Amino acid sequence: MSGTVLQVVDAKSFWLLVINTGDSIAEQPVESRYMADIVAGEGLADPYELVGWEVELSEDGMTLAFL
Repeated sequence: MSGTVLQVVDAKSFWLLVINTGDSIAEQPVESRYMADIVAGEGLADPYELVGWEVELSEDGMTLAFL
């Protein structure tokens, strides 16, 4: 399933991505250590810069990829 990141929420022990998939709104939790890897890998200053990015989610909710 693919969509666009609408919001990034700092839930303290994890990050929550709110994603518009076109037909619905999905919520994808991301552990803090993985979010740090994503931010560094994409050359961003902080996770909030992911708003507006296209993302691909696996059906089981265990994998995501930024396009």
